[in-house]
Amino acid sequence: MSGQYCLISCVLLLMVSLSVGVQNGHMRLVGGELAFEGRVEIYYNGQWGTVCDDNWDITEAQVVCRHLNYPGALTAVVGGTYGQESSQNNSRVYTLDHNAGLFNHMGALFDSGRDCDFDIMVRVANSTVETICVHKLIVTLDPNASILNITQEENLSNLKLDVSLNCRPHVTDFLRYLYTWQINVTVSSAQCIHKMASNWGLKQLQEAAGRLFTWLLPEDASFQTQTSLYEYSVRTGDPVLQETCLRYLAWNCESLIRSPAWTGLALGTVKALLARSDVVVPDEAFLLKGLEDWVLEQGNSSTHEDHVAILDHIRFPMIAAEDLFNLKAKSELYMDQLERYNAGMLQGFQFNALPFRLLAGGLLLNKVEYTPRIYTGKPWSFTFSSKDVNTFRYIGHYSHSGQNLNSLSANFDSPVHNSAFFSLFKKINWHTRVFIHNHECLNSGIHCPSLPMVSLTAQNKRELPKEYQDGIRYLNKVVLMCEGEFVFHVQDFPSTIGNGGNQAQIPVNITAGQAYPCHSDHFSYRVVVQPEYTTEIKQN
Repeated sequence: MSGQYCLISCVLLLMVSLSVGVQNGHMRLVGGELAFEGRVEIYYNGQWGTVCDDNWDITEAQVVCRHLNYPGALTAVVGGTYGQESSQNNSRVYTLDHNAGLFNHMGALFDSGRDCDFDIMVRVANSTVETICVHKLIVTLDPNASILNITQEENLSNLKLDVSLNCRPHVTDFLRYLYTWQINVTVSSAQCIHKMASNWGLKQLQEAAGRLFTWLLPEDASFQTQTSLYEYSVRTGDPVLQETCLRYLAWNCESLIRSPAWTGLALGTVKALLARSDVVVPDEAFLLKGLEDWVLEQGNSSTHEDHVAILDHIRFPMIAAEDLFNLKAKSELYMDQLERYNAGMLQGFQFNALPFRLLAGGLLLNKVEYTPRIYTGKPWSFTFSSKDVNTFRYIGHYSHSGQNLNSLSANFDSPVHNSAFFSLFKKINWHTRVFIHNHECLNSGIHCPSLPMVSLTAQNKRELPKEYQDGIRYLNKVVLMCEGEFVFHVQDFPSTIGNGGNQAQIPVNITAGQAYPCHSDHFSYRVVVQPEYTTEIKQN
């Protein structure tokens, strides 16, 4: 770089052009005796900077002059003709913001290709399928973009843009974004826009497209978009996108297993999913059956070792004793994976038969196999359907067990714990209620920090031996489903030891903390009881 500056003289047009509000990418001429000549400066991140004169000629000058609303450039000179960069800093600034239509003008400039000076060759499978002419000055405005380094270091007059066949239709919109900083993103284009932004080092667009995935994931009931995006996030090493996709698949695992997309999942995706504790399914036996279906569908494309690796993620102690007993007769993989099934069944029977003291003393409870997932099957949950909620919201009554109630509330029973060891003890009777209106909180003498709010309280004391009183805690949840189609949020109740209870505030939108959007007020509340052993033993 020579260290000199870009200097131009523009054709004077008889017009008045007020300087727009200063924003990134704005240009001006300074140091000249007349308004239409001077040194080129560009505004970025709060300050004006002078453009260097490397490879500066009349073509670049034409672009700048037209950007400043002059019809063209007379000359393009280099050196210090118009002085060095100014360090003047006025203490008071008055902004005249007339840039409302700027993106339209910039978009029109891109569409017309007028005075473009740089070719983008779009390639699919190493074959050029399209050439798009752009303005080098504009597409290199972002100093952090990788294209700026490439064009400066190699002094290129064109650039190759390699894309997949399905991304080709979105290339023009992506390049147009470099002019207007606006782009429309859909389910079909989100991944392509994210990838091109990542490849070009456009961090702002990449992060914005990544955040959009949260909004777009629920729009595909087939799960093709979600699984494709997850595999893409693994390839690109984007941990935030990985978690966004995988959490959605975990919360909607029941629907995923019932869908055609399930048996087409990659081995890595299945393993990552099964490693999670926030998987929402009726019970662990349902998850095992789904996994067996996946294995059988793979045929010879997966190995015996692959099957062992994913079966290791099944939490056999969480399978009910009756289902464990029936595995030998019902499982289609039992004989092929005899050793793994027998080991898992032994774990399960130990968990269901041995008292807490022996399990904790053997440190077995520290293993993930003894951690429950979110099991929504009976007797561990109760659901207020969207119909129940809306009827109560507008009419003020709720029908349950043949009764018309003036509150959205219900009682249900669950075992003390999912181990068969506790089946002889009295069940817990839970009272749950959804608060929709402020007057419900006031009439009940309950403080509701926000609405809606869900409460869950044990109505009776657990009749347990003294040494078990503090050995079980409850990690209860509220699972929210949008229009009966997908789980969009899971809210924790505060962790409690003993009889449980407490309240859960439900976020009403993404801004308030909702995980995924539900563009409807037709959603259901499913309260889930989730007991687990603590690792502490109370000494007598």
